[in-house]
Amino acid sequence: MLARHHRFFIASLFVCLGLAFADAPSAQAQITTRTQLGAQGDSTAKLYERLVNRLHATTQPQQDYLLEITKRVNERKLDLRLVVAIERYSIRRDSHYPFPFFERALKYEAAKRGITLPSIKLYQDQPIVTVPTY
Repeated sequence: MLARHHRFFIASLFVCLGLAFADAPSAQAQITTRTQLGAQGDSTAKLYERLVNRLHATTQPQQDYLLEITKRVNERKLDLRLVVAIERYSIRRDSHYPFPFFERALKYEAAKRGITLPSIKLYQDQPIVTVPTY
């Protein structure tokens, strides 16, 4: 009789733990830190943070490229809806590393609309400027 109560107690403990872990939110990595925006908000900063975090742009050339894309959206040389649609497409193609799909698809779609975008290689070929320490 006592052994049956122990088995019931252990089984209910596992069920409770399983439900607790199933309800816990999943951890997500964020590359940039959230900035404090005013009451109105800065859509350019939000777009840049969104692209960097969702496209997993971890290198400086990738982030510089996304800054250029954000600048062109802000200047209305590139359509925001196009950028967001291609971002979503890229994540569907490869959720672990969507940046290459984003860069290629955006360059292709922009060229169809008569907009010339730089290649990521332009940003990778930039020399790294270091400040000498004395």
